Amino acid sequence: MENKDYMDVVEDVTLIKLDSKMLETLGLGGVFTLTHKDKNGKILSVTKHRNLITNEGKDYILDAALHGATNVADWYFAIFTSGSAAAGNTYATPNRTEATTTVNESTRPAWGEGASSGQSVTNASAATVTANGSLAVTGIGVVGSPSADGDADTKGDTACADCVLLSDVDVAKTLATTETLDITYAINA
Repeated sequence: MENKDYMDVVEDVTLIKLDSKMLETLGLGGVFTLTHKDKNGKILSVTKHRNLITNEGKDYILDAALHGATNVADWYFAIFTSGSAAAGNTYATPNRTEATTTVNESTRPAWGEGASSGQSVTNASAATVTANGSLAVTGIGVVGSPSADGDADTKGDTACADCVLLSDVDVAKTLATTETLDITYAINA
């Protein structure tokens, strides 16, 4: 066997080329649709916000789809009142403050996602959050737990050991007392 020097190896490596026509990526992303309504149900605004899938969320998707990790059965919306979306945010360290007393609902609203169709998963009906006093929403996260005893539906919880922050988005919505925010989320590949 012939001994190659460093330059011969470099030349051999430069000959390796990828066929760019065969390159496929999963390219996950999502869109939140927020419908802000007054206390009588009149629509005040409808906005769409692209979100990021957190690193923790990407790891979960890969583990659940390809490594046999336990699937999350139920996903919930966490309503944030401070902080910013970031890929490194996690369930345990979201770097955000969650609305607990300024939201009427006793638990986080359920996403209620359906089956994948056309490389997209969304909720058939919107989840609703009702303001209990002035509510300044700065972001929304999608959270879940693969265990039945996880606290993914508990507002303000960050102690759940196996919970996941799947996605994170920055928004700027201020709701007055009894106004609502209907949330629809679609994740697409």
